[in-house]
Amino acid sequence: MMRSATRFFNDYASALLTYDAEKIAGFYQVPMAVYSDQGVLQVTKMKEVVDFWKEGIQPYKKSGIVKSVPEIVSEEKLSKNIFLCKVSWKNYNENNTEVAAETNVYILHQVGAALKISGLIIMAG
Repeated sequence: MMRSATRFFNDYASALLTYDAEKIAGFYQVPMAVYSDQGVLQVTKMKEVVDFWKEGIQPYKKSGIVKSVPEIVSEEKLSKNIFLCKVSWKNYNENNTEVAAETNVYILHQVGAALKISGLIIMAG
């Protein structure tokens, strides 16, 4: 049985708030692909995921984000082990003021009892 996507994204949000690139990278698997308006980025090494998040957490820190709330907009089981989830994120500072929001689509792959992000579609904001 699939681990709850809601629980997965809540755990992922908690990892994001640690500002620990290696902990965040633990939610991904390689190889993976990231799709955006800039093109497709193929990621083949976990070090690339860690390095991405070393930079990626900087805007979170600058915005003073202390709470990140994922809301699953849609979830679809594509095969026995592959799931597609569209997730809306709202990020708040210590005053509980929303300082950032985004929506992305995640391709999740079930590996044993765990879910891992194997693809990411960054949606235009």
